[in-house]
Amino acid sequence: MENDKRGRQLPRMKEAAADAEASPDLLWTNIEVRYAPIVSLLDGSAYGYEAVPFRKDTGRRWTAEAFFAAAEAEGTLYACDRRFREAAIRGLPVRRGGAKLFLPVPACIVNDARIYPGTTLRRIEAAGLRPEHVVLQFLCRSSEEWQTLQAALRHYRLQGFRIALSGIVPERESLRRMSLLQPDYAQVEGGWIAADAAESPSAPERGTAAAALASRAVDESLLGAITTLARKEQIVLIVNGIAGEAQIAPLVAAGVGYGQGDWIGAESAEPGVIRASAAEQIRQEVSRRYRGAAGTLSDLTLSVATFRYDTPVSEIARHFEWQREAHGFIIAEEGRPIGLLMKDKLHQLLSGQFGLPLYWNRPVGKIMDTQPMIVDESMPIDQVSQMSMSREPDKLYDAVIVTREGKVAGIASIRALLEWVTHARMTDAQWANPLTGLPGNEPIRRELMRRVAEGRPFAVLYADLDHFKWFNDRFGFHRGDDVIRYTGEAIASYIRTVVPEESFVGHIGGDDFIAVLTTADPVGLSRGVLERFESGVGAYSDPDAGPVLDREGRAVDSDGISLSLALLVCERTEGWTPEKLSERAALLKKEAKRQKGHSLAWETVESERRAAAGQGDLTLR
Repeated sequence: MENDKRGRQLPRMKEAAADAEASPDLLWTNIEVRYAPIVSLLDGSAYGYEAVPFRKDTGRRWTAEAFFAAAEAEGTLYACDRRFREAAIRGLPVRRGGAKLFLPVPACIVNDARIYPGTTLRRIEAAGLRPEHVVLQFLCRSSEEWQTLQAALRHYRLQGFRIALSGIVPERESLRRMSLLQPDYAQVEGGWIAADAAESPSAPERGTAAAALASRAVDESLLGAITTLARKEQIVLIVNGIAGEAQIAPLVAAGVGYGQGDWIGAESAEPGVIRASAAEQIRQEVSRRYRGAAGTLSDLTLSVATFRYDTPVSEIARHFEWQREAHGFIIAEEGRPIGLLMKDKLHQLLSGQFGLPLYWNRPVGKIMDTQPMIVDESMPIDQVSQMSMSREPDKLYDAVIVTREGKVAGIASIRALLEWVTHARMTDAQWANPLTGLPGNEPIRRELMRRVAEGRPFAVLYADLDHFKWFNDRFGFHRGDDVIRYTGEAIASYIRTVVPEESFVGHIGGDDFIAVLTTADPVGLSRGVLERFESGVGAYSDPDAGPVLDREGRAVDSDGISLSLALLVCERTEGWTPEKLSERAALLKKEAKRQKGHSLAWETVESERRAAAGQGDLTLR
């Protein structure tokens, strides 16, 4: 493999071509289709299965790149691609809940004269699937295939298929291609993300630890850049090649939705093989990170050395010299914190006229702070920041001791707390909708992930204006902006009045809004939203506005602009992700829009699997 600037391996089609040259005798009879699980990095449930070629002679998986490159070298690309698709679709005897089939496709195949439009569509319909159940995964090669790839995406999108772009790496050209092609999914190669967690080193190993921490920081920055780009372009990320538990924390922190790899589950002839320990580790990491209303203190906790009460001050001073990045040490008994010693306080004591002879050989317990700030790792950062700023002036900038079930988990600096709060405020302002001031897509995603991670019942209400395009054309965009603002205010004010503590209202964009809430009567609340909207929207219209027109300019039977609501009541959160919730709500919204005037379609489901099986309760207003 080729290496990036940091010496890490990155996948390349050159290797696939070389693999092909080494296997000129490849025949379809030597290949069978297996399924590699793609899981949600929110709860470890199966989101989909990627069809992968498996070599019978060697008993190991082949990459799709290598398989198609070998077929192309033999001149059998069309035949192998066709048989691979048929076998992959045929291998799913029933649709497995809400799981999707990810089907690798070579982009160049679209130029083959033997390709007849609609062939793949007919095959999946014959298997009881619909286009939205299948994601066509295009192999992302080089810029030389740019036009071919664009043609392939147009060809299959017209048939209703979702599109995935594979082989994304943290390089400018790769990210540029992802941005311009606008796939529904982008599969990021995860081999460059550190798979081994750095352990807290002893003093002689501090150089190695510093390098590991620096490397991890670069990984997180690269991952953050990719996820930020994906969110702005509304692309769902899937990280391939997850090889160890240590990779889960940075992926969850960055908000990556899905992942796959041998650590999660190996490919198999029957879909559904996910390692139970991997799924449990994902759930634990998400619960740790999202259990609070905002980021929790565990996000900022750093490992730090602990010492006994009777440790000589001289030994503590030497450890401060060895670990220059440390600003404080914890004094503990049987793992439970009993005190804190900050570096600046120690230096202040020792620098006095009699400091060294008086304190040098005394036990640290005699000079430690016996009443430090000790909080559990699950406490929200906002709350910890406010508490820390309320301390006595001489302790204002002392570190915070973080515990897990009463035992020492680490330490958090005041600088890290303040930087996090500042960044959170800037991020919220950055993602706020400029027209309504309501939170935008990133805060919406965080809120949905938090609700799912908590595991408690909640409801999601999607709101969409009907005939807004006609209204905008008829009355002008200034009046249209006024209606958007009014809609946001009507929804937010009503919901915050009814459930002020358990509600979140966001503006997805355009005339689409969302509310996430916990209430005993979500249907009654939704009807109240419609009544609140209906009571004031008439002020923005004129009685003699003329006939209402649809997007094609045809007159429709309508009294004017109206509001459609889609309410999804989640009794259980198992299997749900923000993307799955959006897909489900989109179907409900279509049902609501079929009704004349203000309307509500709602559904109660116990889990995503039950919803996929069609066992919800659908009601129209």
